Amino acid sequence: METANTVKIDYVDGVRFRRGVVAAASKLIANSPHLDAINVFPVPDGDTGANMAGTMHSIVSSTGKSVERSLEKMSAIIAESALDGAKGNSGAILAQFLCGFAEGVKDLPKVSPADFVKAASMAAKRSCEAISEPKDGTILSVIKDWAAHLHANGENYKDFYHLLSDSLEFARDSARSTTEKLAELKTAGVVDAGAQGFVYLLEGIMDLLDSGKIEKSFLSNKNSSLEIKGVQDKVAVDKLDYRFCTEFLIKGQDIDRRAVRDAISHMGDSLIVAGMPGSVKIHIHTNEPDEVGKIVSGFGKVDKRKVDDMLVQHKRLLSDDVRVGIVTDSTCDIPEHIQKEYDIRVVPMRLTIDDHEYIDQVTLTSGEFYKILPGATKALTSQPSPGDMKRAYSSASSDYADVVSLHVAKVLSGTYQNALIASSPFDNVCALDAKQLSVGLGLPVLEAARAARKGASAAEVRRVADRAIAGVKIFVTIDTLDYAVRGGRMSKGQGFVAKMLNIKPILQFAGEGKPRVVAKSFGRKRQEDALLKIVRENAYGRGNFRYAISHADAPKTAERFARILKEEFGVVPEFITEASPVLGLHSGPGACAVAFIVDE
Repeated sequence: METANTVKIDYVDGVRFRRGVVAAASKLIANSPHLDAINVFPVPDGDTGANMAGTMHSIVSSTGKSVERSLEKMSAIIAESALDGAKGNSGAILAQFLCGFAEGVKDLPKVSPADFVKAASMAAKRSCEAISEPKDGTILSVIKDWAAHLHANGENYKDFYHLLSDSLEFARDSARSTTEKLAELKTAGVVDAGAQGFVYLLEGIMDLLDSGKIEKSFLSNKNSSLEIKGVQDKVAVDKLDYRFCTEFLIKGQDIDRRAVRDAISHMGDSLIVAGMPGSVKIHIHTNEPDEVGKIVSGFGKVDKRKVDDMLVQHKRLLSDDVRVGIVTDSTCDIPEHIQKEYDIRVVPMRLTIDDHEYIDQVTLTSGEFYKILPGATKALTSQPSPGDMKRAYSSASSDYADVVSLHVAKVLSGTYQNALIASSPFDNVCALDAKQLSVGLGLPVLEAARAARKGASAAEVRRVADRAIAGVKIFVTIDTLDYAVRGGRMSKGQGFVAKMLNIKPILQFAGEGKPRVVAKSFGRKRQEDALLKIVRENAYGRGNFRYAISHADAPKTAERFARILKEEFGVVPEFITEASPVLGLHSGPGACAVAFIVDE
């Protein structure tokens, strides 16, 4: 209903369009917890609100305080920002909607209501084209219904207030009808989360037209937690046909979106290929995210990559206790099955071997690294890319109330400093220097993850992590000193003498994380005996001995240590794993590391 404060607008230019988008974002972001709570389709992973909010936040942040008056130019800027920040199924559809709208206002500095109706039809059309197998009862249904209603009534609209107020009611009705269109929604007794999100966007614009200003929106009482409590329980699942929500943003020239879709359509479902000729967003639910990545990289440069384990997200939602997420880097050497069990987010390190670049554990496994290393003339590790780090924090901070992040010693890598910079925009992320590497990092990460699993608060998880960092000890047997000589940590003369005498040192990474020699033995057998003696001296008389072992292409040595330590202390290792390249460059092949924590 029009009021005395109603703003009557008969045209929209670039400045007005951006104000409308900001108002829409404000409404949606404020109500995103409600959307997360009712998210049950296509997968009940509880992140539709966070994904749509993240997409809108990207638009608002990227456009800044732009005063571009041309609607053609502003809509193109907004579409590009939406693609760049699109998250999840609904976020990708929303980005394609805005790309279609930008196409619909091409060559128009401003639009009338009639022009807007035509652009909305184009936006709806392009949204439908982006989806391989559209389902009735989703955000796409509401977009189509809303655009069709505008088209049918376009000649009757006097101004934009009339257009939006009339079409908003129709969109609300369309969203309410989604409950009966999909079995999952009917079972849970909710509307589609993406569809409701689109309604929130329209409501935000109407709030602007009613008041003439953008005000912070608040969660409506009708969306209280009492009404939405237990939704995920009603649609609980034990497995998913396709487990990983996988997204790529590729950049290039004249990218053929249809060809991209045809190339990967057999690899999963919920496939969306959205965007423009120079920038394409790909969203798919798959079991083979790395294979999808290899295929899409053939169409352009992969600018962004995001993979979420939807089954882990769903199980976390069923457990109200887990409030803290854990992030680390790939030097932690925690096996993949433990990463999945505790939803530990791992950011990959980068490697350069003879001018070839690799992504640790993504394009090069530890086993492959140790096969390449002996023949390499130059091998270096570097910290994760800022983009990888930021995406990990963005994902974890949207999935958890708080995040604790533990990283390789800052004296060994710039990763921790990178983590501080990348986490600074996130109020709920705490980054820690673990002052260790390999299993010396992995054990504190696991301790923190277990505390989080038990429902500990962020402060409690951090205390557990700090205690583990202070208490963990790691000792490494070195089989060859060639890599110490190559790295400049030992002279060629010293290396030659040690080799001739068959001297086998043991390193400890202590204090801030610098390696130091704590023992020297003649021959491997005496070296192994010396390591076990060191462990006994540091662990006997204390309780709750837990340990992990990593090796540099020396599985038999690792198994022997595990067998002896089990006999000594009566416990099996938390895990045995191949050591990360960061340790391998210090130690060379044949090394073996034992890290342990005891309670005083």
